[in-house]
Amino acid sequence: MKGWAQRIDPDCLERAAALRVRLTETPERDAELLAWLAQDPSHGEAWRAVQRPWAFCGEQATSPSVIRLRRAALAHAHNALRSNWIRARLRRTPARLATAATVILAIGASLLWWHYRPAVYSTGAGERRIVRLADGSRITMDASSEVTVRYTADARMLVLVTGQARFDVAHNPQRPFTVTADGRKVVATGTAFDVNVMGPKLTVTLLRGHVVILPQNAPVQPFMFPPPGDALGAGPEMADVPVTGVPPDWSRIALDPGEQLVMASGAPPRVERVDVHRVTAWERGEVVFRNERLAEVIQRMNRYLPQPITVSDPQAADLRISGVFREDDVNGFVSTVVSYLPLQAHQDSDGTVVLTYRQDPAH
Repeated sequence: MKGWAQRIDPDCLERAAALRVRLTETPERDAELLAWLAQDPSHGEAWRAVQRPWAFCGEQATSPSVIRLRRAALAHAHNALRSNWIRARLRRTPARLATAATVILAIGASLLWWHYRPAVYSTGAGERRIVRLADGSRITMDASSEVTVRYTADARMLVLVTGQARFDVAHNPQRPFTVTADGRKVVATGTAFDVNVMGPKLTVTLLRGHVVILPQNAPVQPFMFPPPGDALGAGPEMADVPVTGVPPDWSRIALDPGEQLVMASGAPPRVERVDVHRVTAWERGEVVFRNERLAEVIQRMNRYLPQPITVSDPQAADLRISGVFREDDVNGFVSTVVSYLPLQAHQDSDGTVVLTYRQDPAH
């Protein structure tokens, strides 16, 4: 700021800022700008001092919320600068320069802050939500989930912080759509896929189209998706690799429709074919389990319950269960598991249902 005061005449800077605002409001007034720039070389220096941060902000401001903010900032800047301009000429002091420069820089700072601040969408226990994004993409969120969204001119970046969501992506190969979850990044241009984060376990299920799964910090570069049947997308030399199985290189995993990537701590990653209807049962209010540990089943059910269910001992947690349950029927779920498994249930004073292993009286 001090350097500007030493180099640029305050009147020139204020005039440049006022012209910048006027051009945004009325672009056909560029003749006025050209005439002013031709009057003196110092006018060009003042214009560049204003235009550089303005142009940078303009490149970044692509979302509707930023456009609305920019309009509001323009109105504020126009009023402030016009007030200074029509005021009687005061002596040229650094304070006047600081006022004009602060207006321009405040606009830029506000735009950048709003641009880089992601939108956050969340659901509570038992709640589902559909979010329609500006480009036509859609997020269908399961209960107790959170997704952040940040769009720029050349990228669509989302993070599944917790829970489960289905992503229906509007096709745009020049603007990759990425969903980061649990250390992995799912890259798509036009497709539908399901991502589920359950504690230390991550699953990515491709419903249609193509996706590539990369490490979280891997760069997203333009690429052509592999032809059907090429699990790795690594070219003809990998054509004999089966679609379902364990690829030799987990740094880049391509899925075909109906395939699911499963990554869990303490176990090697795997790609397997799944029943898509079962995977998406949560969209119909159902929860489907197939020979799964009770601890994982309880963790999933707790997404839908206002009061949690807990498992009090490892022996109970390791029991396995299969079945289809309504997500809002906690009594039916508890009744079923204590009927078919050696479990007993009691409710604490705070409403928490506790499941414990039931010892056989004969032993």
